[in-house]
Amino acid sequence: MLDTLRFIRTDSALHAPGSKARRDDPRMASRMVGLDAAPAPNLVRAILLGVADDRGVKLNGGRHGAADGPEKFRNYFARLPAPPAFGPQSVLSAGDLVGAEHTAETHARLAEVLGVLRTRFPLARVVVVGGGHDHAYGEVLGLARWLAQTDAQARVAVLNVDAHADVRPHTGEPHSGTPFRRLLLEPAARLDGASFVEWGLQRAANATGHLQFLEAQGARTVFWEDLPDSERAAATALTDTLAALAAGHAGLSLSVDLDAFPQSCAPGVSAPAVVGVPPGAVVRAAARLGALPCVTQLGIYELNPRFDVDGATARLAARIAWSYLTGLA
Repeated sequence: MLDTLRFIRTDSALHAPGSKARRDDPRMASRMVGLDAAPAPNLVRAILLGVADDRGVKLNGGRHGAADGPEKFRNYFARLPAPPAFGPQSVLSAGDLVGAEHTAETHARLAEVLGVLRTRFPLARVVVVGGGHDHAYGEVLGLARWLAQTDAQARVAVLNVDAHADVRPHTGEPHSGTPFRRLLLEPAARLDGASFVEWGLQRAANATGHLQFLEAQGARTVFWEDLPDSERAAATALTDTLAALAAGHAGLSLSVDLDAFPQSCAPGVSAPAVVGVPPGAVVRAAARLGALPCVTQLGIYELNPRFDVDGATARLAARIAWSYLTGLA
């Protein structure tokens, strides 16, 4: 646990719900506990870890402000109802990762911290909230390394809900456009092209060379333009894709870049889009993620409160995480 605390700014000021707490209407705020309270491992069902760092977004030319995303996410998550299965100390609000001098070092810290948290709280589902999407690299690497401790042959799968492929090459520091190229090319990530799906890509938002890279790796691309018109049908397609990925893999990460959604639903992002995937499809699929027969993980990235309107994007991020953790759509 000391190794974890070394790289985490603990959430000692947990947020209260927006309305007065009532015994007949418990909210997640009453179930949240910080690391400083030393919660019992057998009680913790969910872990929330923030990465309050958007240097990768700045390096990639995006709008600044995603560093404030984790705090706003927690504010809205705390207000959501607590189902009966969630008792006191069932949600570990671990706080925010302390960034290093360089982005690559921060990603390495994230991988290390996730491994320690999973070992300490093996029954918990994990949600990582950014920050820039570059932190998906550390999130997936952390899952892969943790699985490898008990199974040297363990492989992971990743589904990225995103308007952008995020497979840019880089010569300097890695940034928010690079995580999945790194994950596909570095053996330590235990991710190959056949285990990777890009879902919701927009043809107008991706370079031809990036799509060719994905094709060369054997990755699957599902474009926004080809999604079913019905939200329910899109949810079914996404859920089926996740289930297919889970088969034969020890771990599965669902990575959600909030710029995958239309700006009318998610204005507070680093790179807004006029069109995008239906939010309800991702909410419904997230509710099924935890029931899959492998270790699962959820990453939510590029929540930018500086450009949010009435907390719409933060609310959406909290809703996706709540559905994953509770299994309720």
